[in-house]
Amino acid sequence: MDLAKWNTFVTKGMDNFIVSARKYRPSRFEDVVGQTQVTNTLKNALRTSQIAQSFLFCGPRGVGKTTCARILAKAVNCENIAVDFEPCNACASCEAFNKNASFNIHELDAASNNGVDDIRALIDQVRFAPQEGKKKIYIIDEVHMLSTPAFNAFLKTLEEPPPYAIFILATTEKHKIIPTILSRCQIFDFNRILTEDMIAHLIGIAEKEQINVEVEALHLIAQKADGALRDALSMFDRISIFSDGEIKYSDVVENLNILDYDYFFKLTDYFLSSDIPASLLLFNQVLQKGFDGENFISGLSDHFRSLLVAKDEDTHILMDFSENVRKRYVEQAAYTTAAFLISGLALLNDTDFQYKTSKNKRLSVELALLKLSHLQNAVDLSKELFLEVKKKPLLLNENPLLPVPEVTMDFPQAAKGPVVTDQKKMFESRNVSGHSIRLTSLDNLKKELLEKPKDVEVPSVENEEITFEEIDRYAFQQIWKSYLLKIISEKKQVVFQILEAFPPEILDDKTIMIRVGTKSYLNTLNSEREEMYYFLKKELDKKAIDLIIKVDQQKSKAESMRKPYTPGEKFNYMVQKNPKLQELKDRLKLELDY
Repeated sequence: MDLAKWNTFVTKGMDNFIVSARKYRPSRFEDVVGQTQVTNTLKNALRTSQIAQSFLFCGPRGVGKTTCARILAKAVNCENIAVDFEPCNACASCEAFNKNASFNIHELDAASNNGVDDIRALIDQVRFAPQEGKKKIYIIDEVHMLSTPAFNAFLKTLEEPPPYAIFILATTEKHKIIPTILSRCQIFDFNRILTEDMIAHLIGIAEKEQINVEVEALHLIAQKADGALRDALSMFDRISIFSDGEIKYSDVVENLNILDYDYFFKLTDYFLSSDIPASLLLFNQVLQKGFDGENFISGLSDHFRSLLVAKDEDTHILMDFSENVRKRYVEQAAYTTAAFLISGLALLNDTDFQYKTSKNKRLSVELALLKLSHLQNAVDLSKELFLEVKKKPLLLNENPLLPVPEVTMDFPQAAKGPVVTDQKKMFESRNVSGHSIRLTSLDNLKKELLEKPKDVEVPSVENEEITFEEIDRYAFQQIWKSYLLKIISEKKQVVFQILEAFPPEILDDKTIMIRVGTKSYLNTLNSEREEMYYFLKKELDKKAIDLIIKVDQQKSKAESMRKPYTPGEKFNYMVQKNPKLQELKDRLKLELDY
């Protein structure tokens, strides 16, 4: 420190320093940052003389609740209120308030005065009218800290106060206030202060204090404050003291324990190039600087989220960065894929979730870095496989992305057993009877029949309309299986299970019959009958077909003899074995989980 600064320090003295949060606390509504929806309403209330007798200011910390309460209290008793209904700060009432010497404005900290006796003392004060001025204003901060008896003692006075009394309550935890208090107050919700508004306010203070600042440094301070201006001002004071009247980006990063954007930009480049050693060394460097692994994962997740947002111009507004940093995100997002970013975000989210329960926390983060380093290769490989599969004809048993159900189709035999319920078994096999199942039309089936070896009898296909007898059983099976596959894709599992247990029978050249075991199965299939009819008609290229669905007595008997399947059937079967189960269910008022 040079001689001039030393003389200035000695002249001012250490006792004269006032933190920026107090020194630049707004004294007018127009000076309040980022709460225009509240300040405009309060000014209109003053203009129309429609001032409520009880207010509740709620919102996050450091956003101006107590400040607005003090400005409102000062404006109500101002003797020379301005045309724009701002306090003049020059009359006797305003000067007394500014010097903390007003007898008409009382502030109570509910955090330390939260008992019923404290509220009773306050109620006793309310009985006396103001000696000077028009109103007596009571500002109760952190009102949610009041005990339930204190709230109850306060109810009557808050609902019907004297005409000269106004109560302004402030809280950061609105949900802790009992509903009877909320119903008696005019509620104002304060918002978190936007980063842009906070930066503009900090720049104004820096100009008054003659402090050189970097805009990117103020961006970091505003982001770290998380919408609380008081926190931002505290950090502003701390950095300005550290850097001796100059706020730089590097100083903010060093003092506020913030991971620099450069780490994440470099790390993403390492992931895209699959550079595992560089990724691990960079993480080790982060740990050596004292950063926690959880903060590292959180910061990397935010970085991936910002890259995903930067890929679309319409969502650039969601990036809360300075212009230079925003350009860097747009540039890096240009050569990253959405698949890589979304998969990376899912992986990082899982790592963050498992971090707290992990015994080897560093290993869990390093494992995530290893996976991210291989992620781009996996994305590229999956894209190549997709393009390769797309070029091939759609063979159901060859496409690994489309499993084929194991379906038994021996026409026209009856059902071979109960409805299949195990979906895992349903998809275990990719081959049916050793054939490739191809979704095909009747024209393709004609070609396949004509291309059969000479030693196989091929029916004539000269006629335009081919009968069922001219189509072999296997050809019809393929059409039926394609319909079952359609049902599975539409997640109609019950219909699929019924049709699997009761396959169709071909009666003549245009008649298809499905015999089911119970009436409930009949009703279920009747709801699908129209869709099934048009599908078969189209695939068989028939002008008209008859689709008959009915209940078969023999199948009903077989159905009744089958093992219980549904929870209801199982319970009824157990009741037959032990009737006391029904009594137990009725006494405990239990319900079956269907």
